[in-house]
Amino acid sequence: MYIFKEISHSSTLLVDIQHLYESAFPPCERRDFALVCDLLARGREFHIRVATDASGCLAAFLSYWDFGSFSYIEHLAVAPTLRGKGLGHTILYDFFDNVNRRMVLEVEPPADIITRKRIAFYESLGLTLWPDFPYTQPPYAPHLSPVELRLMTIGTFTHTDLTAAVATIHRAVYSVRSEAD
Repeated sequence: MYIFKEISHSSTLLVDIQHLYESAFPPCERRDFALVCDLLARGREFHIRVATDASGCLAAFLSYWDFGSFSYIEHLAVAPTLRGKGLGHTILYDFFDNVNRRMVLEVEPPADIITRKRIAFYESLGLTLWPDFPYTQPPYAPHLSPVELRLMTIGTFTHTDLTAAVATIHRAVYSVRSEAD
């Protein structure tokens, strides 16, 4: 049994989230954790939902951006000892039930068994891969390189909708301005 909740910038779970975040994602796919805390303290678009066990220990976290007409799932990580036991599905179902809107997330291209399994995991939850939609994740910091990824969505998106969503994500999440801005 897990407890799902949003946390604030003063949560004692942030130390555990930082450890899981830094061990689950390579540097090119994450920002400095001090910036994560700063975004959370601003309390507007960026949020973190956690799953804790009955004793309050972190089991998983999901960070996301709420843009009103859609949400962008930035990171999802499950504690290593709990992987493969359905917790990823459970936290995402809880998120879908509580957010109830269209969503976008980035995944690595289906290049090997691990990346294909990750995509299949999200597809089992109802997300759709956009294999022919070119997408590059801007770097999280100036010294990092961009990362070629793919997008997945849940809810109705046209190509035009997804293009607009990407512009919003790039501007808000990665501080990249388009020529139209």
